[in-house]
Amino acid sequence: MLEIILKNKEIIKAKNTDELSNVDLDFNHIHFIDYTESDIKWVQNKFGLDFSIMQRYEDIEISSHFLENENQASFHFSIPFYNDEKKLVEEPIFLIMSSHGLFLFSSSDPDEFFNRTYANKFKWIQEISDLNMIFKTQIEFITDYYADITENLTKRIKSLANRVLIEKEFTKEDMDVITRYNFNNLLIKESLIETTRVFNLYKKSKWEQKIGIKETIERELNDLTVVSDYIQFNFDRLDDLKENVTNKIDLEQNHIFKMLTVVTVCISLPTLIAGVYGMNFEKMPELKTAYGYPIVLIAMVFSVILPLIYFKRKKWF
Repeated sequence: MLEIILKNKEIIKAKNTDELSNVDLDFNHIHFIDYTESDIKWVQNKFGLDFSIMQRYEDIEISSHFLENENQASFHFSIPFYNDEKKLVEEPIFLIMSSHGLFLFSSSDPDEFFNRTYANKFKWIQEISDLNMIFKTQIEFITDYYADITENLTKRIKSLANRVLIEKEFTKEDMDVITRYNFNNLLIKESLIETTRVFNLYKKSKWEQKIGIKETIERELNDLTVVSDYIQFNFDRLDDLKENVTNKIDLEQNHIFKMLTVVTVCISLPTLIAGVYGMNFEKMPELKTAYGYPIVLIAMVFSVILPLIYFKRKKWF
């Protein structure tokens, strides 16, 4: 699917590139959603763009995230977002800036998420007629998005910490929640680091000399630094929360072990007495005592009561 913003601010939507054969593509922005090989070949043949960045985007080299030549500047961002199952995942998004216009390639999942979360995003772009300003708006949106998704996760972590630390409510599922939040925070951090690398490299590129938004890039880099500080604070808070929960679990386990110890002692002493008088030796004078049976019963009762008094004074229960 394609969404095209023309220079006259009109929006054209098409299922595939075959529908564009009779369309005057005087555009600023083309968004390919769930793009195919035929879409890429169509762009290559019509606009002469290089798509080598898509072939090695999983590499950690900076060339897999930013490439430039005389005709274009290519960007790869691994953007984290919440899918339909409310799980934070990431998918690659490719942005190609050229003299022909701005090209965006993504799958439908992040596109649907952005449309739900930022319903007016395309309206902003539609109102902009200058191509460089559209590119600048996209860069600013990426930074704002990292701030938004980090703020969202921070609120969730703060709410969990408030319930566990202040209200002292804790469930066994909370450890899984802490692990998931930690993974989400790590995912955002990793993506933000790569984005920072891309912005820094672009700031020194030849394309930046053509477009001239260096001040914007530097401002966005400063904003990303602030977001990174919040992410690190989330890590610290999750570590403290995990340690607190672990300590609570240890305390609960210690309490259980203490109760088991009390029960074991209270049972073992009467069992010892019963075992002694169950040996059936011939010479056991207590067996012929008239009050032997009640005496043994009383001894067994006291063997339970005395340990209970002892452990009560030790404040084991």
